[in-house]
Amino acid sequence: NLAEAVWNTLELYGLKDRIMGVVCDNATNNDTLLESLENRCAAEGIKFSHKKARIRCLPHIVHLSAMQLLEGIGAIKPDSRRGESAYQDSVTAPIDREYDDNAALLDEAEEDSEQFPALQGVLFAVDKLRKIVHSVQSSPQRHKAWLAEVTMSLKKTENALNQVALMLILDVKT
Repeated sequence: NLAEAVWNTLELYGLKDRIMGVVCDNATNNDTLLESLENRCAAEGIKFSHKKARIRCLPHIVHLSAMQLLEGIGAIKPDSRRGESAYQDSVTAPIDREYDDNAALLDEAEEDSEQFPALQGVLFAVDKLRKIVHSVQSSPQRHKAWLAEVTMSLKKTENALNQVALMLILDVKT
């Protein structure tokens, strides 16, 4: 349950009574999340309104608006968007450069690397991390192995009792 995970995270970091707003996209499961957070806050005497706390993700709204505009002027077909939105399907795509949507950005970064030498290293690291996350998330076996590895490393730390094993999440294309 998403609300339970958010609530547990708020408790873990002592933020339950400090939540003022939540930025999220237009998905209906976020409505349920915020309503559940409101109920949990009310049970603990914390003032929180799911209607007032909802902050729509501006880049997501701009993207949706731009796509509607492009469809409206005939620049793209209405059906062309649906194929792109199957983002979860793209997780199982090979991780070669030809399948990577950000390869062009990395190429541009290589050109700019003389001007900004630190930028290339950062973009390379981010790209590599994204590929690792995609690889772990694309297989139940890798997912389980990742969680086992994180749990084992937490046991080695001194304050492991205060830490929770977290799972990698996919970045979201909007």
